[in-house]
Amino acid sequence: MSEAWEKLKPKDKFSVIKTQHVSEADYVVLNMLYQPIVGTNSIGLLNLLLIEEKINAKSVLQPHSVLLNQLDMGIPEFFASREKLEAVGLLKTFVKKLDNEHHMIYELQPIMSPSKFLHDDILSLLLIEKLGFEKVEELGSFFDYKRQGMEDYVEVTKSFVDVFHFDSSRLMSKEKELGTLKEIVSVPKEEVAIKTITNSFDWSFFMSLVESLHIDDNQIQKELKRSIELFHQLYGINELEMFDYIKQSVDYVTNRVMEKEFKQLIYKGYHSRKKQELTTQNDSSSEQPMLTLTERNQLRQNTLKLTGFTDDEIHVILACDETPPLIFLKAIKHQKGGFVSNNERFTIENLKAQSSLPDSVINMLIHYSLVAQDNSSINQNMMMSIANDWAQKKIYSPEEALTQVKKLQESRNQPKKKKTSYKETQRKESLPDWAKEDVVRKETPLSQEEEAFFQEQLRQLTNKSKEGDE
Repeated sequence: MSEAWEKLKPKDKFSVIKTQHVSEADYVVLNMLYQPIVGTNSIGLLNLLLIEEKINAKSVLQPHSVLLNQLDMGIPEFFASREKLEAVGLLKTFVKKLDNEHHMIYELQPIMSPSKFLHDDILSLLLIEKLGFEKVEELGSFFDYKRQGMEDYVEVTKSFVDVFHFDSSRLMSKEKELGTLKEIVSVPKEEVAIKTITNSFDWSFFMSLVESLHIDDNQIQKELKRSIELFHQLYGINELEMFDYIKQSVDYVTNRVMEKEFKQLIYKGYHSRKKQELTTQNDSSSEQPMLTLTERNQLRQNTLKLTGFTDDEIHVILACDETPPLIFLKAIKHQKGGFVSNNERFTIENLKAQSSLPDSVINMLIHYSLVAQDNSSINQNMMMSIANDWAQKKIYSPEEALTQVKKLQESRNQPKKKKTSYKETQRKESLPDWAKEDVVRKETPLSQEEEAFFQEQLRQLTNKSKEGDE
């Protein structure tokens, strides 16, 4: 760890200050909640700094070798332990250069209460990862101070004004002394344990996605913003993935995100993905324990070739594997002499947001639309329809997607059989015998009575016609 040796030398001086008294309850929190996350070396360093602050009341500068010897640590171990304390908000470090060495002030920060610690999303998740949920739940019960069995009691506690008859004019007479006291004892700022400074999460794009859900924007911006940024930094969850977690956690009765379900979905999603990655790594390591990147690519190409894919198809599969969808789309449009329209960009973003398909499969769908079908632009309805079908069939690799593309092309190339409509079938089946062409119709002569009747009707019609003309 060369960085540690560059920033810290045994001869560099230090002094310790603290911002708050540490109680016995604080030590319980340190050992039960903080220690599993930062480790015993970091807690040992913090305890030593607390002791140094007590015994060195005059803040005499001492070399870091004092700490290193007492902790039996080297510079790298000390530096790593100090960084962990800083990361969880237990320590602040200030540096000043003096001649050929540095002077460092270690400012010990307040230890969080159990309730604040366990309500901090990121610390709770880190603790669950270390101890498991059942153990953390047990710790939560240990630090739970809820009242029990007091439902039948009535509170009779007296207020301040009930006991002390206070004259407000006394405040005016001691205003100067009270002001001096406030200057001596500053009010500590409310700080979160872990500060997040990130510019990598595109909030404007994320909020434009959230708008479609018609939920409380204020909840996202105020109540969940820090959690979202923490999950983004810790687990690498991008805007589209975060939107999907939000969408699955919405209570459409209240139009609010169910925070507990939201966090559980992220936790389960991350660890299931982590488990899958570890399984894949273990499977590959059992076959090829020391494969380089080039060797892994060559192995994948050989596997695809043995599966029956051509060189051109393998080239497309590997390109789908390695490229984000929008960049993949832009590259194809550029090759065709076109450009990516806003509608196409929206289609891909919407497809990624609504489907569970990997980027490589979405790329294969783009390739099918623009290259295989030779369309000038992608068709949103067609893309959504195929993506829906593939998601239901659990198509999660580009080679599986290419197999589906081949089936689509085969079905398109097959000559269509002329289908007889239902109406035509009904019309043919319902025709009477006399209406069919192949039936020879026979004429039956009229009887004398029928012929006389029709002649009389014809005579009457003729007379009426003549009367009308006159």
